[in-house]
Amino acid sequence: MGCCASKNAVADEQSLASRSIGAGGKGATGPTSNLFRVLSLSGLSTNEYAEYIKTPGGKGGTGLRSSAAGSLMGDGTNGGAAGGAGGAAGQGADGAEQFDTVKSESAVKVAVMVRPLLDHESGCKDVVQLMPPGKIKLPKKANGSGTEDSYPFDFDKVLKVDNASSSKEMFATLVLPVVERYCQGFNGTVLAYGQTGSGKTYTMGTSSGSKDMLAKEPQGVIPRALAVLFQYVQLASQMYDVTVKVTYIEIYNEQIFDLLRDGGSGGKGSKLEIREKPDGDIVVDGASAVAVRSREDVARLLEQGNALRSTAAHKMNAESSRSHAIVTLAMEQRAKDVKAVPDDLRFLRSKLHLVDLAGSERQKDTGATGERFAEGVNINKGLLELGNVINALTEGKKRNHVPYRNSKLTRVLQDSLGGNSETLFIACCSPADVNHEQTLNTLRYASRARNIRNNLRLNNKLSLEEEVEYLRGLVAALQQENGELKNKLVKAGVPVGPSKG
Repeated sequence: MGCCASKNAVADEQSLASRSIGAGGKGATGPTSNLFRVLSLSGLSTNEYAEYIKTPGGKGGTGLRSSAAGSLMGDGTNGGAAGGAGGAAGQGADGAEQFDTVKSESAVKVAVMVRPLLDHESGCKDVVQLMPPGKIKLPKKANGSGTEDSYPFDFDKVLKVDNASSSKEMFATLVLPVVERYCQGFNGTVLAYGQTGSGKTYTMGTSSGSKDMLAKEPQGVIPRALAVLFQYVQLASQMYDVTVKVTYIEIYNEQIFDLLRDGGSGGKGSKLEIREKPDGDIVVDGASAVAVRSREDVARLLEQGNALRSTAAHKMNAESSRSHAIVTLAMEQRAKDVKAVPDDLRFLRSKLHLVDLAGSERQKDTGATGERFAEGVNINKGLLELGNVINALTEGKKRNHVPYRNSKLTRVLQDSLGGNSETLFIACCSPADVNHEQTLNTLRYASRARNIRNNLRLNNKLSLEEEVEYLRGLVAALQQENGELKNKLVKAGVPVGPSKG
């Protein structure tokens, strides 16, 4: 799915975007030609990822380099459904037919990131062979039964993270489409998995400080996603009231803690519980949800949370994560003019989980004892249950039970695996021969995850209570605005008649 995909998403059994909105056509002024560029990432005023993304686009080109204003409104004369000469879908009447559809069934995408050898691995041999774009191969090794395992593995993308452009490419080709689905009103998840010391936190950018998070060219999934998200928010705000809230939790020793709530003396707050809402949505009850207006706000909050996250040193990692960390960005979009948009897109609610899992550990490798050993046991337990969920979801018609409730991790990520989410699974690997077995296990884990099928659903429904609350707020805001206008008229000496009830 290219970054210029439209957000004309309407749910049915075959496709969430099976009907066109607007006529397209040369000079068309319907919503397809003049509105929905704001609902994709094609209109970002700067797009450093354009070189990696190939998207459809007749005369109008890819739309990736179009200006924000042109992308939002189009000129209605030559871009058809894309809106303007920089539009994404090409020219004239064919525009509407070229829009990407959003299928209700979505396969979990899997990327493999192989880090370079580290200083403490200087005597090791690099045994991982990449065969881009999607194959990875390990040397054959006896499996203990007198036979050998067979390779290679197939994934959506394999990359050696030996320079900045490789992680940038991964973000552009696999993470960016998840962010776009999130902006379009669908849930999304990006999850990093791998053994301890394999580069998960680096890949996700979870521990980046404010300076790194706000750099001109930030590194890591989270900093890059934030840069794109708030460009989108700025653009979308021309037609939508947009609110974004951040939650940051960790799962430590099978207990959930709020990393945005200081428990005093630098400690974490009370333990939190998981609750399932009537609509099936899984929430962490009591977790802070802090409204943010910029990536600077988010960077500050994540830096605050990172100071509370559980980390410790062992033989394989001087700063090992001792907990699973989940950053969640919850967004609501409400059309400012409900007459200007189709009913299906007047209200949109979506969430994006950005997950940095603690690494799988073997005590003989880490040398962990005491508290560190107990932490490792709980980390492995959560990852084992995650593996059991993945196995259950890939059994096809034989499946009759998925053990989400067996761990806090799998319960929180219930929507991400087999549920309502566009999900990317990033497997982080060490290339060192001493880690052959751990790397092999990671690849097997990731290979199974690639067989999971999720069921996307456009999140565009308000409960009756939410609708009433929203309308009350809207009336109050209009009354306040009316009062302010009257005061200005009075001060200007303009007679103002009594309000009509």
